[in-house]
Amino acid sequence: MILSMTDQLVFFAQVLMVGAAAGLIYDFFRILRRTFRHVDALTQAEDVVYWLLATVFIFYFILHSNNGEIRLYAVVGVFGGMGLYFFTLSRLLMAVSGVVIDFLKRVILTVVGIILIPIKLLIKALSYPAKYLMGVMKKSSRHMSKTARLVSRRAKYLAGRTRRDLHIIRKMI
Repeated sequence: MILSMTDQLVFFAQVLMVGAAAGLIYDFFRILRRTFRHVDALTQAEDVVYWLLATVFIFYFILHSNNGEIRLYAVVGVFGGMGLYFFTLSRLLMAVSGVVIDFLKRVILTVVGIILIPIKLLIKALSYPAKYLMGVMKKSSRHMSKTARLVSRRAKYLAGRTRRDLHIIRKMI
């Protein structure tokens, strides 16, 4: 199908916007990577998912807008739109998202800290009786071990004395 020069210009502008939209979607993945640490395998998997989704999206757009005819200016428009987006709006979006994410992290940490205050106080309040009980148990265990040592010595003494007495009895018999 032959398009007029105006239709081709409109289609090129639309393809530029599709490329910019693909760049915006990629920035979403970049923001996720910046917010949550990823292992390399997950980053690669995200890239594969991105390119599959971008390819399907671009193909669907070209199929419905240009009857599936892939022209060189359509490919140039997609990559040109991505390039324009990355050199203009992407830097602004990444900077703003970094500030917003840092702010949200601080807010969440503050809220969690406030929520944990009663739990910290409860733990601190329970730690005093626990420390006291540990001290009592330590003292009683020292006393018990001292008693056990004395009993053990006495048992050894009695065992030795019994052996001696048995030896004497055997000699007499």
